[in-house]
Amino acid sequence: MCAFKYNPAASREVYNLESGKYAQQCMQCGLCAVTCPARHLMDYTPRQLFKMLFAGEVDKVLKANTPWLCTSCCLCTVRCPRGIPIIDVMHSLKHYHFEKGTKAPVATLSKVFFDSMMKRGRVFELGMTNAYYMKSGFGAIKDAMKMQDVGMAMMKAKRLPLAPPKKVKGLGDVKKIYDKAVALAKEGH
Repeated sequence: MCAFKYNPAASREVYNLESGKYAQQCMQCGLCAVTCPARHLMDYTPRQLFKMLFAGEVDKVLKANTPWLCTSCCLCTVRCPRGIPIIDVMHSLKHYHFEKGTKAPVATLSKVFFDSMMKRGRVFELGMTNAYYMKSGFGAIKDAMKMQDVGMAMMKAKRLPLAPPKKVKGLGDVKKIYDKAVALAKEGH
């Protein structure tokens, strides 16, 4: 007996994403999986993710850490016999994830990292860590308390400053570039 119910509507929704159509072209050769340097950290290889999309298991795909751990190294795309821009599919899945409002720890980390970068132009580790645990909920705060010895050791080694770093010069220009990229994406470029 089948463990899941095929959901073609969910698959169509993903395939209609900007780069979602490429996931349909996967022939399940597995070259992306053997090429990916981060595959041992991923819940599913790109090939498995595409198979789950084909099967309509979108909820499972949204909970996977695979798109978030993609290093955008392009090795998978270079090796793909069909020339599928796998990195673009991973980026589309990340955007879809935020549209759906699903909660995954690695997505929360990605968001607080981005927010920290946009605020100062560089990461403020302590602030980013605090934001991550606050957004992740009470269970995550309990986990953070278990790791306080690591934080203390980093502070003693001056690897975790208490004060935020100075903003980078030209931060306004970085924000303009980002705003322009968002506007272009909305126009369909």
